[in-house]
Parts: sequence; C-alpha cells; structure tokens
Amino acid sequence: MSLCLPQRHCGESGIGMAAEGRRGIADDAGWSFKARGAAAEPGAGLTLALFAAFVAVWSAYFAISQAPASVHNDMAEAYVWGQEFQLGYNQHPPFWAWICGVWFSVFPRAGWAFAILGSLNAGIGLLGAWRLIGRFAEGEKRSAATLLLLLTPFYTFLAYKYNANSIFLSIWPWTLYFFLRSVDGRGLLDAVLFGLCMGLALLSKYYALILAATCLIAALQHPLRQRYFASASPYVSAGVAAALCAPHLWWLLSSGAPPLRYLSRISGRGFDDVAFHAATAFFGALAQNALVFAVVAIVARPRPSEAAATIPAQWTNPRFRLLTILATAPLILTVLAGLALRTKVSTNMLIGTFSLMPLLAIEIAGARRLMRLRAAAAGLAAALSLGALVASPAVALARAWYSHDADDVQPRKELAAAATSLWREKTGRPLAYVGGTHLYENGVAFYSPDRPHGFVHFDFFRNRWVTPQALAENGLLSVCVKDDADCLAATAALATPQATQTDMTLAHDFWGHKGKPVSFVVTIIPPRGG
Repeated sequence: MSLCLPQRHCGESGIGMAAEGRRGIADDAGWSFKARGAAAEPGAGLTLALFAAFVAVWSAYFAISQAPASVHNDMAEAYVWGQEFQLGYNQHPPFWAWICGVWFSVFPRAGWAFAILGSLNAGIGLLGAWRLIGRFAEGEKRSAATLLLLLTPFYTFLAYKYNANSIFLSIWPWTLYFFLRSVDGRGLLDAVLFGLCMGLALLSKYYALILAATCLIAALQHPLRQRYFASASPYVSAGVAAALCAPHLWWLLSSGAPPLRYLSRISGRGFDDVAFHAATAFFGALAQNALVFAVVAIVARPRPSEAAATIPAQWTNPRFRLLTILATAPLILTVLAGLALRTKVSTNMLIGTFSLMPLLAIEIAGARRLMRLRAAAAGLAAALSLGALVASPAVALARAWYSHDADDVQPRKELAAAATSLWREKTGRPLAYVGGTHLYENGVAFYSPDRPHGFVHFDFFRNRWVTPQALAENGLLSVCVKDDADCLAATAALATPQATQTDMTLAHDFWGHKGKPVSFVVTIIPPRGG
C-alpha cells in the first residue's frame, strides 16, 4: 500500500505505509491509501523465531563476555531500587527499576540474568521498531531498515547495561507506533495504548518529555491534525498517561521531590562545559549510526547532488516530513534541552531514539537497490552477531587479564561474600542493610546472599526506605575502602559502642587471574541489643 498526495506520483523512493487491514481510506486532508501488490514479509512465526534467536545470541554473548566483571553500578542500582518498589527514587521515576525488581524476584542475582534482561529489552524494542517502520514502508525497504538497526551498537553491545536510559530501547518505538496509529486512525484503543506507553516512558525517566515533545511536533504538522485534535484521541491519551503518573506526582509532592533536587544539582554548569557535552552527544550519536549510513551509501550509491536534492524534493510529502521529525527531533531537542538547562547530555541518553534513522537514510539515498540493501544488512547483522558470540570467550579473557575498568577489576563479589560471612559470624543474623564506598555499596547489596537493602552514601533522604529506627533494629554493615575518609567519617557518625571494625584485603579472582588487592575497613554496627 502506498501513500500519495493528490496529483502527485509516488515512485520507488516515496514513503509508503502498511495497510494494517484498512481499505479505501480517504479524507479531506488529501491522504489516500490504495492497495498494492503484497510484498513478501516474514510471518508471525518467523518474526518470533528471529526474536528468539536475537535474544539467545546476545544473551549468550553478554553472559560469556561479561563473566569476569561485576555488574555495572547502574545495574546494581536498578536492583537495589527495584527491590524496594518505591513510587520514585533519588534520581529517577520508578518503572524501569520495578522491572528489575520483578525480574530478580524470579532470577538469581548474576550477570547472566542481567544479560537476558538486557537482550529481552532490546529484542522487544526491535519488534516495536519493526511495527513502527511498517507504518512508513513495507517489503524490502521495511526489512532493510529494521536489519540495519542491528549494525548500530544501541541494540547490541550497549544493550547489556540495563538502566534508566536503555529502557527506552523498548518503550520508545512502541510509543511512536501507537502514536502514529492514534493520529492516523483516531481509534480509542490506539489512543489508550499510546497514553499507556507514554505514561510508562515518563515513569522511567523525565527524559521522556523529549519523546512527548517529538510526538506533539509531529502531530502539529500532520495533515490530519485538525481531525485528530478535534477527536477524543489526544485527550484520552493524555488522561491515561496522567493517571499512570499520578501516584509518582503525589510522591514528588510528599517526599521533597528528590529527582528534581538531583536535577538542580547537576544543572547550571558553565556554558563551555555544556556546549562541549552537547556537541559530543550530537556527533557521537551520528557516529554510532555511521555504519548504517555507510552501508546505505555503498549499496544505493546515490550521487551527492541527488541525495542533497532529496530532502527538499520530498519535503512536500507530509509522510516524509513526519518520518524526518520522528527520526531527528529527539537528537535536536536533546541538545537544545542540555543548553537550556545547562546540564550534561550524552549519547547514552539517546540510546533508544534512533529506530527510524535507517529508514530516513534509505529515503534520502533514493531507496535504490532495496533487495541488495536488505541482503547486505542481513549478512552484516548475522556476521556481527555470530562473530561477537564466537569472540566472547576471548573478550572475557581480555577483561580478566588486561582491563583496568573498575567493573572488571574491583573485588565486589569477593567483598560481598566475605563481608556477609563476617556479619553472620558476629551477629548471628542475616544482613539487612549495607552502605559504603561508591560502587561497593550497591555491589555488595546485589551479590550478598542475604539480599540486603542498600544505604547509598549513608543518606536517609536519598534512600527513603531506610530509617534510623530500621538501622537500630536490624543493624548496618559498612564497607569502606581503607583510604575513603568520607565513608569512614559517615560510618563513625552512625556507629554505636557495640560496633566492631575489621580490616580485610581482597582481590578479584577470575579463571586463576588475581587483580590488584584492595584494602577495606568493614564495620559491623549490630542491631540494638545484638
């Protein structure tokens, strides 16, 4: 099915739109849809098989290659927050952390479990991207645009670090998909699903305001905007999103708004610093899409003059304008928001926003040689995925023997085991609360067999689930690197006369290779009366 403006011809390079079961739709805005010869596309069974293969391959890659390392602090933090099931946390809203909490109520706390979670999140995002791209294209073009996403690091190598940014890999494309269905057809169910996805995005990170702004800009330029805003659809969507966010908004008002205080602390930077990070994020994001651009350019071989003329020539097509806005507005708005708030932005924040960028590149290149492009994208994606899997043991060995990254060399697993054993020996009780030096506090909370609560920075305001009474009744374990004066001072302020200190030196050990030893002061503040 192709989308054409009246009196205009839509050739191979024109923007198409999948039928989705609609026939003969026409309206006063000049949109018309007509059936076209069915293009060969994978059925539901093959799509699910490819999804399962993607999740399996990348789960295995992450599990093997990350085996020597401790989980990243963002991931350990997601676990620590998620097990509390609060309505909000110090830096962010709660939804992504809730997912982690539910996940690890079923799975053991290990890197391989995070590998499956990260791969599932990316795989769900790819399914959403497939459906989203299908609103603009079909057949070879749709397949090529989706496969090209696997040549970016977003859905592959960067997907392992599950945090408040990577959750948008799955949420972002599905939100745009239901937005397009809602604005195109104004169906009640689509409006509800759009509001649901937008609400979950806002409940994950306030960066979702960029997503909301992108949808608003796209809706305002849509040829059906008058019908859309005159219908119930946008207001149903807004109502659903507001209802989902209402408990979190109540929490913000009743708790002193920790995320907003955090934002105020990281905002107000100098303009030079802000401009540097904005430029780094902008060009870094383009660089991470560079392989996609290169493959499209090499296969399609557009003449530079033709490619330069494509955008103004196609700009008269409202569907091309819509595609361009949805693909590029998040990057532009992110840079502008960083400059306006004078805060640091990074490519990590943009990880989930580029699901339409390959399709835009194809359209600008003239949508030539689509069969070759799909074959090239499929071959390269398969080679990248299988190559990564084959190389994963070598990557693991390199991490163990040559890496200097804190996640690879710090003895967080060893400290969790040793400190928990010491706590049980001294108190005869399971460990309930742990704080300490940055990276180690969340690491011990994640790896300790007792599943203790984290007490990050020994700060009651940042850790709303910790109270002085709870510490008095359950005790506190402090794990400080020996030369961390701030940690030792904070521990001393909470210590009771019954507290004991133990020095221990540990080294990370993997496959017979020991890292650099680290000295700790482990303080046991026993429960009251313990």
